[in-house]
Amino acid sequence: MKKLKLAFLWHQHQPYYRIDNEFVLPWVLFHGTKDYLDIPEVLYEFPFIKQTFNFAPSLSLQLDEYTNKKASDKIQRLTMINASNLSVLDKNEIILNFFSCNTKSMIFPNKRYKFLYEKARNSEFSINDFIDQEWLDLQVLYNLVWFGYFSSQRSFIKRLISKGCNYTEEEKKLLIDEQMSILGSINRQYRKLVELGQIELGCSPMYHPILPLLIDSRAALDSMPDIDLPNPLFTYPQDANHQITMGMDYFESVFGNKPNGMWPSEGSISNETLNMLINNGIKWIAGDELVLFNSTNNNNSLMKYFPHTYTTESGTLTIFFRDHNLSDKIGFTYSTWNAKDAANDFVNSLKNIRNSLISSFGEDALDNAVVSVILDGENCWEYYPDNGIPFLRELYSLIQNDKELSTLTFSDYLNSMNPIQLPTIQNIQAGSWINGNFSIWIGDKEDITAWNLLSKTRQFFELHKNDFGADIVDEAYNCLLIAEGSDWFWWYGPEHPTENKPIFDKIFRHYLKKVYTLFGEDSPEELELSIDEISLQSNDLQVLNSTNTISGALEILKQKSIVLHADGENKSMHKTGDCLKSIHYFKGNNYSELILQFSCNLHIFQSIIIEINNSEPYKISIYPGKYELSKSFKSNFGIIKQNRQLYLQLPEIILKNCTSANIVVSLQELSKLTEYKFSVFQ
Repeated sequence: MKKLKLAFLWHQHQPYYRIDNEFVLPWVLFHGTKDYLDIPEVLYEFPFIKQTFNFAPSLSLQLDEYTNKKASDKIQRLTMINASNLSVLDKNEIILNFFSCNTKSMIFPNKRYKFLYEKARNSEFSINDFIDQEWLDLQVLYNLVWFGYFSSQRSFIKRLISKGCNYTEEEKKLLIDEQMSILGSINRQYRKLVELGQIELGCSPMYHPILPLLIDSRAALDSMPDIDLPNPLFTYPQDANHQITMGMDYFESVFGNKPNGMWPSEGSISNETLNMLINNGIKWIAGDELVLFNSTNNNNSLMKYFPHTYTTESGTLTIFFRDHNLSDKIGFTYSTWNAKDAANDFVNSLKNIRNSLISSFGEDALDNAVVSVILDGENCWEYYPDNGIPFLRELYSLIQNDKELSTLTFSDYLNSMNPIQLPTIQNIQAGSWINGNFSIWIGDKEDITAWNLLSKTRQFFELHKNDFGADIVDEAYNCLLIAEGSDWFWWYGPEHPTENKPIFDKIFRHYLKKVYTLFGEDSPEELELSIDEISLQSNDLQVLNSTNTISGALEILKQKSIVLHADGENKSMHKTGDCLKSIHYFKGNNYSELILQFSCNLHIFQSIIIEINNSEPYKISIYPGKYELSKSFKSNFGIIKQNRQLYLQLPEIILKNCTSANIVVSLQELSKLTEYKFSVFQ
């Protein structure tokens, strides 16, 4: 009986948070104590489970800077102040920051922490309501809840957890020492598992940039031909290459060898990117299934389970394709499930894939097939009970003992295969793991504003780099490389709102301003403004008189409509299918109007189904080249599709005398169904 191969890749990634001598956000430290040591630790219990871990070098660099005391973070600074010496400003900062974690899984299970949380959230709370011991307990507890399942089993940490309250200043200091001890052991953990032959390590480019957009920002046009582009265009392939070589060199300095493979930042690839990676000795990469389907004429969803080879005169590279559904189940779905049920569901999904492959291609196809499950190695676990370890134990146990399944690393796969047995791909439509395009990073007005500033600063650097010594030029160039990271652009635009957006914006602009400062120039005044403010000042919208186009209708609707946002969560993760941004709704005298705004082009969907449930349900099914209406429609209906917007004019009867209703929007991609639900119409 032939087994279906399964390749896990956990992407360990943080952007570079440092400004001067302080990390302005604590996520390297907290995910270090909670996830980076703990998630691979469970593998010692399952010696036949193999996995791949991919590191962003910007994460590894910050781990080094923490442990060698080159910098610390704001949370550490506020924690180390003696509780009796806290200023009013310190106390306000603590109230603002020290409850920033998952309330359900991290605050409420702790009696003392829950008490402090509820007291601070009382509408009548004032800073003076906390006594010194309560401030001290809050300093300790916030750091303590970020210890993971295994790291919290350390004797001293268990003691603090058991104690629960009334901590001392000495215990607080020792807690910080434990944090540093864990950070210092992370790299050793991974090296040990590599030596045992159980894991493989890969890396991303140094500061996690979108490589195709660095090479040429016009790469965005491949999948979004109507998109606005930066002015001036960003076309610096030398930066992309430097991010690759710098990342690989730093990886080698940490782990002793260069990686065989890479998860390119955000799974972003293009023909030019692949050529560059081959020239740098990369043997495999992981991309997204939508990029595969956009790049080929084969819409058979099972083809994502067959790695493809891409060949140039310089060599051959193998591309593995991420399974949306299984990856998203771990990232977003299973956290609310019973661990056994979730593990069984995952394994049953694998069995269904195996059966489909055999049914379509015969059992010998399993020799070449591999299911690639790829997701963040840190962000989802705080939503799981016990940081996800019970789920992983159940899952690994089932897979390890199953006669039809096996796990392997990506290099294991390459070492067992003859490349000529694999399908080839000759042309890549540039795209990422989200919607097969770059809309998250360059699809919104804020994104373009940020790219414009980056491109202008890069141009300034190029004009003046020969006027200064090597040390200054290298430092200025490194500032640009940091500013090229994907994370700053992730938070611009409406897709991922977060209270930390001003901090990410501050970091991005800090490194651009520093380029000018290093070259002895005042930075442009616009860099003193947030990207939000700059975007609002540049009002380049064209208001059209005709409502026969979406752009004109939208401008009118903006003045009179209710706006329903598809996702208001603070998310550092993005679920595949998060493509619907908002709905604009207006109820007129004789008709109602809806405009659905998307972050991707409509052509990626096999169907868009809109259900309006009021006293009588109405259903609109939109397919490529046609649409269907439910029988309940009794009068005229209008529809216009335009790139990333959908305009519907509905008969007045649908929402007549309506005070409330529900809209359900279902989006069907090749292998993924995403559903959005709205309660609407006040």
